[in-house]
Amino acid sequence: MRWLLYILVFLALLVLAGFLFPRVATTERSVYIAEPPQVVFPHLNNFRNFNQWSPWYQLDPQAEYTYEGFPEGNGAVMKWHSDDPSVGTGSQTITASEPYSHIAMDLDFGAQGKAKSEFKLQSQGSGTNVTWSFSSEMGGSPVARWMGLLVEKMVGKSYEEGLQKLKTVVESQDEPADSTSPTSEEAVPAGPSAIEPEEIDPGMENEILEEDEIEEPDTDGDALEEFEKEELP
Repeated sequence: MRWLLYILVFLALLVLAGFLFPRVATTERSVYIAEPPQVVFPHLNNFRNFNQWSPWYQLDPQAEYTYEGFPEGNGAVMKWHSDDPSVGTGSQTITASEPYSHIAMDLDFGAQGKAKSEFKLQSQGSGTNVTWSFSSEMGGSPVARWMGLLVEKMVGKSYEEGLQKLKTVVESQDEPADSTSPTSEEAVPAGPSAIEPEEIDPGMENEILEEDEIEEPDTDGDALEEFEKEELP
């Protein structure tokens, strides 16, 4: 009987400890990406880019994904369905989008509950510090609060993996073309220094040289004599 008493006491302590845990399970992870926020933001603000770096996509590549609402930004929706319990069925909706700095999302996992997620982008040098956060209301049950600790650990690990994939995707993409500078296909107007003389027809050049007579300087002194005569009274 004593061992049964010990078990009951242990369970009671677990229940009491559960009440000490927070009602909301939260976690966040960060990564530095060597690209400015303007380059990173589109990868997060458009759900059609999500599976390029999602930590869950490879768990079931056969999962079905559908998109609703706006293509990006506030109101964009992505839904997924998978027979793999590690992926499951759910949706995420962008509820706030501030260009290059912040994105907020509502997550719906069906019977598994709901949660919220955020991306925060902060310029750091020539790159961006990206923070991905998660929060879920676990309720007043001590058992649910214990589960919150497990959720926090699992989500944190997935977020770390996803952010590393995001870093690889963003940093490996080609630099966007500068629209202010002419491309190789655009004609560059020539300046004054670029003007070249027109080609001269060789035949015309010879004809000019043959027809024009070149006067040679007067070497016999006739011009000097005529000048002296005009000066005499």
